[in-house]
Amino acid sequence: MVMVLGTVGTVATAALLARSHNLSNNIETSITISQQNLSVAETAKVNLQALLIEHNELLEYNLDDWKKYLKSPNLSETSREFNHNLRLCKKEKDWKNTKQKILNLAEHNTIDAPMGEFSLLNFQKVDRNNILATIKTQNTQENQAQYEINISFNDNYLSKAVPVLWLTGNKQSGGIGKAKVNGNLWANDCSFPVEKADLVAVDGNQAKYTGVKIPELPNIEVIKERLPENRYFPSIAEEQENQEQENKISLKLPRLEDKPTKKEGEKNIYEYFINKIEEIDSLIINSDFQGESMIILYVVGDINISEIVHKCESSNPCSPENLMIVAYEEAKMCLQFENLSAFIIAPDYELGIKTNNPNQESAKFTGSIWTNKLLTTGECGSEKVEFNEAWKWADLPNEFQSIHPIPKLIQVNLKESIKSDISKEQ
Repeated sequence: MVMVLGTVGTVATAALLARSHNLSNNIETSITISQQNLSVAETAKVNLQALLIEHNELLEYNLDDWKKYLKSPNLSETSREFNHNLRLCKKEKDWKNTKQKILNLAEHNTIDAPMGEFSLLNFQKVDRNNILATIKTQNTQENQAQYEINISFNDNYLSKAVPVLWLTGNKQSGGIGKAKVNGNLWANDCSFPVEKADLVAVDGNQAKYTGVKIPELPNIEVIKERLPENRYFPSIAEEQENQEQENKISLKLPRLEDKPTKKEGEKNIYEYFINKIEEIDSLIINSDFQGESMIILYVVGDINISEIVHKCESSNPCSPENLMIVAYEEAKMCLQFENLSAFIIAPDYELGIKTNNPNQESAKFTGSIWTNKLLTTGECGSEKVEFNEAWKWADLPNEFQSIHPIPKLIQVNLKESIKSDISKEQ
């Protein structure tokens, strides 16, 4: 009996050990399968993040639209804009690769990854700050799982830097010569050689093509109607009297008798209309006049300013947000100065800058200039200019904050699997 019991005990123990061993193997196998699927999901997360950073236009469209617009690029104005922005300044080979990559995701095709493959099942914007993507993974052992990828991004573009130089036209194929750019440079036309831009060696500065368009300028006719006659240069009376004389004046703004045309918070706003004055000997801006002020010049026609000075007499440094020049029509603007802090919006102008100090090598500009073409030669312009980026979108007047550059993704979180691993039947 002892021998029988011993034999039974031995068999039972062996069976328990075998069962324990099999259980251990199953647990280890399950863990391995889960780890493999998680690795595939992590790869999918990185791939999707990289795609949306490089082609952030996709964030504005539904997943179904990706496929529809790519396959029918002339379906509608929206479709044409979608394809134009994705293809912007890409060579044919690069565009085909980009197009196929996006199509693969939109059509739920499987994409190879280390440890297996994945496909994008769904992609939707949850709210202004979150995008939720559902992916399906399959590891090397052909076990599957589904994961939710939560993409959190910062849409507060007000914290982003404004490009110090934004060229909107197609006449800039010669570049900007040796002009130094300490900040970001944007170009709307592919003819501009971004690779030739002389960027000051600071991390983060970029010269790049952009599909973003400058917002509409404030309506000049509405502005002219509300401004009193003494804010016109030349005044209507002077303009009628001197029609046959060359316009050439000196201005110091604001003048003692000038009252603010409006206020923004504690800041006084002084607005003036400059109508086709060919020559301005000197323009002196005092943005500390009776407290902190902002001076806005609305310009129509050619303008040549031999000397422009932005003065700040208090201990506060001159800020580009205290002087704004908004220029209308297709014309030419020539500015001469030593140092200038300003925001210049002249999307249809050819703009040239020179130093008017023979002892200073370069004219130094701080702020942002949006113009059609930067002149770097001839009587109007020079390549001896140093552009310095100074401020964020939040510093701009409200009407120019409506541009809403699409934000760069800053965080991608991977949630737990929403579907258990499906093991193949043994």
